[in-house]
Amino acid sequence: MSIAVLSELRIKLISAHHKPEYDNTYEEENAIEDYHVKCLRECVVKCLSNKRCLSFFYNNHEGMCIIHSDPFTYTVMSFSGEGWKFYLFQERAGRCLVNFFYYRELDLCYTLEPPIQGSVVHEDFVCPGTELMRIDSIERQDYIKLVTADIGRVYHYAICIQGKKTQGQWKYNDGSTIEYFRWEPTQPSGSTNVISMSRSKNYNFRILNYGKNCTYMCEYRSQN
Repeated sequence: MSIAVLSELRIKLISAHHKPEYDNTYEEENAIEDYHVKCLRECVVKCLSNKRCLSFFYNNHEGMCIIHSDPFTYTVMSFSGEGWKFYLFQERAGRCLVNFFYYRELDLCYTLEPPIQGSVVHEDFVCPGTELMRIDSIERQDYIKLVTADIGRVYHYAICIQGKKTQGQWKYNDGSTIEYFRWEPTQPSGSTNVISMSRSKNYNFRILNYGKNCTYMCEYRSQN
């Protein structure tokens, strides 16, 4: 199901894709809201009307709609029941690249990627045409914490993020100075120039140790 959405700058084509691998399961934890609806289209409209919504569960038998901010890439669903289906929004024209998730609340286009060696995270081939995820606000950090909450069930690694020390200052890829930090009490201290978020330490920042692997996220920044 595709719907054209008029933004302040352009028309965006946003499509809701059914993910059959999640059939007959659903999630209530961390939901934005749940509704009684008459049809699937009404559930789509509920999600589109909320900038925090990226996905939803719909049950035609019960007329229920549960909207979420999470693409559920790593999450194991808590509940099961007949008739539940899961739909994920993707933007097909405008802000994001194909196959990137679009979280409208933060104007964030991103992908979740598998583990790599921490020593290569700053190489161009890691996020070709895009860049490693910036964590530059508490809002971004909280959102990344939400969408990676169950990543430990798949990958037991920290999450590498953008930023490295250059001439005594921590900077982003474009040379701008990093102003938002959430260092662990003993950090920054380590054998590499790679910043990671430690899931076991409430997503606080630490320097990734030499020889360690990490997962990562790529983001496509606005070209405006």
